[in-house]
Amino acid sequence: MIQKDNPCPCCSGKTYAECCKRLHEGTLAKDALELMRSRYTAYALNLPDYIIATTHPGSPHYSENKFSWKRSLSKFSSASQFHKLKILDFKERKSLATVTFTAYVSEDSHDSTFTEKSTFEKIGSRWLYRNGLLQEGHTPNLVTNGQLRLLPLAYYGDAVLRRKADPIAEITEDLKKLIEEMIETMDASDGLGIAAPQIHHSIRLFVIRTPIESKDGEIEHGEVKVFINPKLSLPSEKTWKTAEGCLSIPGLREQVERPKEITVEYTTLDGAVLKERFFGWEARVIMHENDHINGVLFIDRVEAKQRLKLDPVLSALEKRLRDGRAL
Repeated sequence: MIQKDNPCPCCSGKTYAECCKRLHEGTLAKDALELMRSRYTAYALNLPDYIIATTHPGSPHYSENKFSWKRSLSKFSSASQFHKLKILDFKERKSLATVTFTAYVSEDSHDSTFTEKSTFEKIGSRWLYRNGLLQEGHTPNLVTNGQLRLLPLAYYGDAVLRRKADPIAEITEDLKKLIEEMIETMDASDGLGIAAPQIHHSIRLFVIRTPIESKDGEIEHGEVKVFINPKLSLPSEKTWKTAEGCLSIPGLREQVERPKEITVEYTTLDGAVLKERFFGWEARVIMHENDHINGVLFIDRVEAKQRLKLDPVLSALEKRLRDGRAL
């Protein structure tokens, strides 16, 4: 264990005793930046219990199997050498914050340096790590200009996700601002789409990033499209099944069968009414997000036998989210 007079691994310039040690012993971080530094130090000192305790209950990294999670974290810490932490950016807005940093790390003498834009959320008096966008090496391009525009997510069990959303009467400046915030929230969570109910607004609106399938089968994120008051029709008879996930149900992916094609009539952000035919992955993302504005979740479209198997998983998720909000 590091000596109390040694420099703190988080590179604050303070000793470990006057910096991250007090947080590891139970003091709450005053902000997300302080929490991020203490989590980096916890990785460097192989303190997996602290990483687990400061992870958001709705994080996709959260695991009900604490033993396996702890072992995985400890294995990573033991195999890595943590050389330096460089903070690139810190933004905070109400109960949400982002910290962009570069961690200079090596494994078996091989450089494993990475840059991450981490998202944090404050529940009660505690800041918790929610998610992160990761790139190899030192990549300052993850830093964004301007103020933080993230929105809190609605998670499984929130009544807004089961409500049929209301039509949008007009495109106002407030609506345009909301759409900008939805896009930033979607991107911060590395999502392909997000619907207004997922950020606690029960209106008929969703945004997507056009999915582009690469040669190796990976799905890349393309340009943003905005769908206001969409109406879906003429689903193709031909269907296909693949795994779907959801920002509101973190950590869960299941096979869902959907039509390969769909026609959508919708209003754009400029007020134009378009009618288009969509195919493949783009059609799937649109149908997934359109379900949200009708109070339907992707788990409702899972085959009945598999859906029954999900009940304990969903109950555990709902409980930890409820317990987390009570912190």
